[in-house]
Amino acid sequence: MAKGTRKTREPTRKQIAVKRRDREQRKWFLLALGLLAALVVGIGAVALVDQLILKPSHPVAIVNGVTVRLDAYQSRDRYERFMLDSFLQNLDRQLALIDAQEPTNDFLAQYYRQIADQTRQQRLGVDRQTADDMIEEELVRQKAAELGLSVTEAELNEAIRARIAGMSGFWTESQATAAASTAVAATATADTFTPTSQPTAALATTSAITSTPTVTPEVSTPPPTPTRHIITQDEFSQDYADYLSVLKEQTGLSESKYRNIVAAGLLVEKVRQYYADQVPAEAEQLNVSHIQVDTQEEAQAALRRLDAGEDFALVASEVSTDTSTSSNGGELGWVIRGDLESFFGPKFEETVFSLKPGEYSQPITSTFGVHIIRLNERGVRPLSEPRLSDQQQQAYSDWLQEARYAEGVQDLWQPDMAPPDSFVSSLPASGAPVNQTQ
Repeated sequence: MAKGTRKTREPTRKQIAVKRRDREQRKWFLLALGLLAALVVGIGAVALVDQLILKPSHPVAIVNGVTVRLDAYQSRDRYERFMLDSFLQNLDRQLALIDAQEPTNDFLAQYYRQIADQTRQQRLGVDRQTADDMIEEELVRQKAAELGLSVTEAELNEAIRARIAGMSGFWTESQATAAASTAVAATATADTFTPTSQPTAALATTSAITSTPTVTPEVSTPPPTPTRHIITQDEFSQDYADYLSVLKEQTGLSESKYRNIVAAGLLVEKVRQYYADQVPAEAEQLNVSHIQVDTQEEAQAALRRLDAGEDFALVASEVSTDTSTSSNGGELGWVIRGDLESFFGPKFEETVFSLKPGEYSQPITSTFGVHIIRLNERGVRPLSEPRLSDQQQQAYSDWLQEARYAEGVQDLWQPDMAPPDSFVSSLPASGAPVNQTQ
């Protein structure tokens, strides 16, 4: 062996075992580190997917298989809040302009405050109401498709134009034309109107039966329609662009989403009108009188007078405790089915509809006392405008109520689905709402 060289020694078994163990430990450490990193990334990915994909698509409601998504609900809710907050701000500005030192302004100031209080209550319930509105609109969309109803692009554009014009107190050309036509028609009606004599019974409707008595209106020539500015295309384009900019900044709402909201409202009105058109303009109506007393003994005494041939109106005027009708011979006026039941109870109405014209009943009891009822006249008659309007509105409400609670509608809304709300968080401890726009 040459001088200066060293013989390499083979590692011992112990050294080999130590190295093998170190390699194994490093391998498991790196594996654990990789698994931990993958877990962290996975958790972040799941959170990201939940935040960007799953949560926005979470259903607020399912309407016959169609999902009302959380992101769409929150966008709409912010818009509805913004509209109410803006209205409250306008009311506050109007109140600030009223001279509090002028006594004649007290009523106007009180009126504005009342409207503001009502709006604040509406504002507090807007989150729930928005969900209800979106469920209703989806039901309407489905019903409109079934009926073949739709909103045209021209109708949508005109509705938006009218909204933008109204914000500045302007009119669109269509509104101005419609107003002029209405004024001309009213003037022509006034010029050719001839009063028609009405039977006394038709004028005797009391507030107990209907809040709008049938009376012969006094028609006079309407005053000239005030001239209002018709919005120009340039004005509309600028105001609309400004409004969309504000909506985007305050609510995040895009133009397409805003147009969808307006279109949904127009479609609701079309379906409302469809149900209004299904309501008959005529109905069976009964002209009814009654004598109301406190006891059966008094009723029997009145009945003996009627059986002896005394006039019903005379007996009613002398003994009836219903002061709202006794001076008019006990006449309740013209009613339709449902009027009397809602006020006097089912027995009263059942008795009325069982009588023939000219007949009077045996004494019956209601929560108001003991009654003898006379049917003066019955027949199919045109409904008054207020009555017809009420029934038309009820027809849509009845459909919506049935559709809203049908098996295919799942209302999944929860309060925590609403976006954060600075209006609610700014309320004082007493719970009294304050005016604050988010």
